[in-house]
Amino acid sequence: MESLMEFFPIALYCLAIALIILLMVFIVKLMNTVDRVNRILEDVERKSKSLNGLFQVIDGVTDTLSVFTDSIVSGVTSVMGMIFPKRKKRKKEKENEDYE
Repeated sequence: MESLMEFFPIALYCLAIALIILLMVFIVKLMNTVDRVNRILEDVERKSKSLNGLFQVIDGVTDTLSVFTDSIVSGVTSVMGMIFPKRKKRKKEKENEDYE
C-alpha cells in the first residue's frame, strides 16, 4: 500500500508534465495558424479594396440604365394610353344602356 502511495503522485506529476508540454505545443501551432489566417484576411481585404472602384462603376451604370428604362417605360405607357383610351367609361355606358 505504501508503494502505491509513492507511485501515484509520481505518475500524476509525470502525466501533468506531459499534459503541459502537449498544451504548449498545441498553443504554438495554434498561434502559427492564427498568423496564417491573419495574412490571408489582410490579403483578401487589400484585394477587395482594389475592387471597390469597379463595384462603384457597375453600381452607377445600373442606376443609369434603371433611370433610362423607367423613362422609356413611362413614355411607352403614356403613348399607349393615348392610343387606347380607358375602357372603364365604355363599360359603364354599356351597363347604363342595358338597364334602360
